[in-house]
Amino acid sequence: MKPLRLLTLAVFAAATLPRLAHRGMFVDGVTYASIARNLAQGQGSFWAPFYTATIYPRFHEHPPLGFWLQSLWFRVLGDHLFVERLYAVTIGLATAGLLAAIYRQLHIDAATEESTADRHGDRSGGLDRMPVSPRSQSSVGRSPSAVGEEALGWLPVILWIAAPVVSWAIVGNLLETTVALFTTIALAAAVKAGARSDRVQGLLGAATAWSVLSGSCIVGAGLTKGPVGLFPLAAPALFLLLPDRRRARRLLAVQWLTVILWALLLWGWSPARISLHEYFSQQVMPALAGEREVSQSSFTIVRAWLQGVVAPMFAAGILAVATAGRFVMPSRGVRARALVLFLVGLAGTLPILASAKQAGHYLVPAVPLFALAAALVLGPTATIAGQRISAQRSRTLMNIVIVLLFFGTIAGSLAPVLGRDRERLAEIDAIAAVVPLGQTVGLCPESNSDWGLHAWFERRFRVSLDAGDTPHTWFLDTRRARGSCAPANCTAATDPRRPMVLMRCRRAD
Repeated sequence: MKPLRLLTLAVFAAATLPRLAHRGMFVDGVTYASIARNLAQGQGSFWAPFYTATIYPRFHEHPPLGFWLQSLWFRVLGDHLFVERLYAVTIGLATAGLLAAIYRQLHIDAATEESTADRHGDRSGGLDRMPVSPRSQSSVGRSPSAVGEEALGWLPVILWIAAPVVSWAIVGNLLETTVALFTTIALAAAVKAGARSDRVQGLLGAATAWSVLSGSCIVGAGLTKGPVGLFPLAAPALFLLLPDRRRARRLLAVQWLTVILWALLLWGWSPARISLHEYFSQQVMPALAGEREVSQSSFTIVRAWLQGVVAPMFAAGILAVATAGRFVMPSRGVRARALVLFLVGLAGTLPILASAKQAGHYLVPAVPLFALAAALVLGPTATIAGQRISAQRSRTLMNIVIVLLFFGTIAGSLAPVLGRDRERLAEIDAIAAVVPLGQTVGLCPESNSDWGLHAWFERRFRVSLDAGDTPHTWFLDTRRARGSCAPANCTAATDPRRPMVLMRCRRAD
């Protein structure tokens, strides 16, 4: 399986690094990085983050935890454009590692369940043995847990990164990547709390601790992006579909109690209560009422799920079946776990339909659940496919693909054509030497809705752009507004022939 693990690493690198290597970034990611940097430099506070002096001086469009976590990186590494990129890719790698760990634990639980059924002489409620070809007995016939731990940890990771929305969120520094880390930790802790292995089975205190961790991470997800991070609360209830209902009930009680206690603590703390009330009144309620950005369709999230999550994973499954030459049905216990994970993933997807504001990247926290479910279903088939790839000719072809991916990653990182906002960044570079750091600069009202302009000037120069009537020492003239409202007492301080001109204004006597 080594070539497949290397292939997974190569695919992750190819999907993220070329775009992360360039300065351009989605406007939301630039905004979030600016807020985090400002927090690191003492502007704003945890419960009242600061964006610009003119646009959201108290930012309550999202809860604050994600900004604060990223601000820690700015405190340590300083104010550099690579900081938010390093943060985002590290969060992505951590999520990938958790996926592999959860997959192994699920196989360990399945193997323990099978062993318990064998000892009691009852095969009806346990796992069916994984069918393998005679050629695979040496590497696969040991136990399902050995297969999961030693061979197939790469499978849910490559299915996860195959969803384009995942890499798009990582390179865009979107809050959903941090939410996905929290929700995946919550799932991992829930799986550990309900683990059937003998080592964990007798540790009631350990199971309770895992349940508390799961509930706390759900709160962390909610404090990063709001209600969309609460869906792992459904996991313990769905675990009741599995044979060991006693552990599921205990997990449900402790996890939910943990979330309730955190909610009471936050509600009882005045700064937290005020901040979260502002968030719900400014963002959540208007979105539910259709008063914020409205999607083109009420089923945008379903279409994005089918096209951006289901379709890539289904294509990967077809490829695995074609390589293996057949589809191998997983055992009953594994199928049950796959169903539970799929249902938890739906719990993180379908509630978004209640909002008129929908976007594909809202799916990112739920994608790990779908990847794990698909990996459990495809596991036996992928095992046989991996054995066929291990043949010398196939391995050589696989190595060529891996090398090409790595070289493509390097080439993409150096190719300027992949950079986002190239023209805008070129214009900003042209005036960078003159821009007054940390000041407020005038702006035409026609340009005030250009959120990317606000984001980049705050991120690069800590400059707030003001389209109001207050006179300022500096004024920014853009192509769209050229000549429409530039004050008469302002003269160009940068090349007036360029689309973006910074002007210096004389004080009126």
